[in-house]
Amino acid sequence: MKGVYVLVIMIKAPTEVNIKSLGHLTFQPGTWLYVGSAMGGGSTSLENRLLRHFRKEKAIYWHIDYLLSANVKLSYAIWAESPKHMECDLAHRISSSETFDPGPQRFGSSDCRKGCSAHIFKSNIDEPLDEILCRAFSRLGLRPHLTKDGLL
Repeated sequence: MKGVYVLVIMIKAPTEVNIKSLGHLTFQPGTWLYVGSAMGGGSTSLENRLLRHFRKEKAIYWHIDYLLSANVKLSYAIWAESPKHMECDLAHRISSSETFDPGPQRFGSSDCRKGCSAHIFKSNIDEPLDEILCRAFSRLGLRPHLTKDGLL
């Protein structure tokens, strides 16, 4: 299965990560969103990508792996099937909302072809984000689903 997803991550204290390609980054406490895609098969399928994100034990490869290996909580993911690359479209939809501020430049978007500054965002509100995120998916013609353990 191919598609796009948003990870909803809770950070309780300032969290520092050092990513070789981006340098030393500090994430402030709050709710963070990471927009990703899974457009392959096997280990890069949507099912396996989400399961991987929810696992604590994994090789550190992508930018998000550095953050998820720190003292943070991956609360849930919202995902949708899509045969097309929708990651940047979803990131643009989220970034255009006043509810979210972009995170560190190039985080998750270093291979972006549509000019995204980042694929990670910090929420400005303390309310649940499920409805806001599901609306963002729906406005792109996607049918959103929620998982709390990575199982689809």
